[in-house]
Amino acid sequence: MVEEKVIATGVAKKEVANATAENVNAAEDAASINQNQNIMTDEKEKVAHTARIAIINGEEITIVVAHTKYGMELPKDKKNLCGSIDHNKMLSCIYHLATPEIFWEAGIELLDEGNSPIGKDTENVFVLCPTADTYWRVAVDDKLNRVEVHTFKSVAEYAQTIGCTNLYSRGLSNTEKMGVAALATGDEATMAVFNFAKKYEMPITTAQLYFDFKMKPTMLLTMTMGEKPENTPTLGRTTEEAEKLFGATELTFKKNALKRYAIRAMNVLLHTDNYNLDLMLQALEVIPSNEVALVEMAACEDRESCISSVLTKWLEALKNGDSQQKKAA
Repeated sequence: MVEEKVIATGVAKKEVANATAENVNAAEDAASINQNQNIMTDEKEKVAHTARIAIINGEEITIVVAHTKYGMELPKDKKNLCGSIDHNKMLSCIYHLATPEIFWEAGIELLDEGNSPIGKDTENVFVLCPTADTYWRVAVDDKLNRVEVHTFKSVAEYAQTIGCTNLYSRGLSNTEKMGVAALATGDEATMAVFNFAKKYEMPITTAQLYFDFKMKPTMLLTMTMGEKPENTPTLGRTTEEAEKLFGATELTFKKNALKRYAIRAMNVLLHTDNYNLDLMLQALEVIPSNEVALVEMAACEDRESCISSVLTKWLEALKNGDSQQKKAA
């Protein structure tokens, strides 16, 4: 009985030892698999972030497009619009790329499209020379078809070349965006506001106020690409009404009619139930020149509040039938 117990105990211990060894091996194998999977995932993500097909010297190769922290930043409010671009309606552009050695020698970190650091031993790395055309399109175009590679003597020469190239480069102004949006979609309201701004040489934001018209910047950008949202803004006033309001404002507030202060103050008052457009036009005719002068001299800390105060005073006078109020000569 004792021998059987000893043998049984020995067998049991051996089984436990074997089971433990198997568990350890399984755990090590699992850890190894996970590590390999992580490495593969990291490599896959790295390639997904940085791989770009480019035609260089007539040869199609896979490159890593690098950026530095000194490059042009993408507007955060526009990044979601890239998915709406019709690639067939974009003009071609030239991508200028620089060899990376000067940056590594200067200790300047190179980053891929996912903002991950690029090691010095990475092959086929080219640093983008950002221009108004390419700083954003490099992440949008499926292939970089027109590429020029430059070998600069220094980082300073690289930066100077970018500075000279982009000296007068710019995007569309807000007024120009409105014009392109009008042509691209045929939207009559947008066209009316654009024509008004061009006719009176005023900012597009001021022109929108005279029409009591509001449009979100993202919607305007979408319309420049030819996409007309279902619920586009409508004009709060006709062109004739906007013309009358601007003419009366110009006679009274002179150059301030081209700025947002006067018309914005008027819109706030007109959005109440107390006053209408006809009454506002009458008020603009009777405001004395000395009170207008105070506004033009910015006697009030808040010009818009000052204009609103003057307008309210004369609007109320007209409502109360005080026909004796006359505009001073």
